Amino acid sequence: QRQTHISLNGRGVPVNILQQWGWPELPLTGDGNIQLTASGDIQANIPLKPTVSGQLHAVNATKQQVTQTMNAGVVSSGEVTSTEPVQ
Repeated sequence: QRQTHISLNGRGVPVNILQQWGWPELPLTGDGNIQLTASGDIQANIPLKPTVSGQLHAVNATKQQVTQTMNAGVVSSGEVTSTEPVQ
């Protein structure tokens, strides 16, 4: 068994780029900045997905942001908020 950690940062990338790797579509569009951290256990003949926990934070060019959390391989949808100051 091996505990594995991953940390990815992207700047000026399509916010839904991680969809290609199986992450659910984000409720944001366009380009922006993303930060993903995740960890899980790699074992022979044991599925990886149920062991994975992590967090994805994304902010698009219009300052909308969302944070999603993965627990035991299941992603919870996050609420879209704005980083713009309240007027």
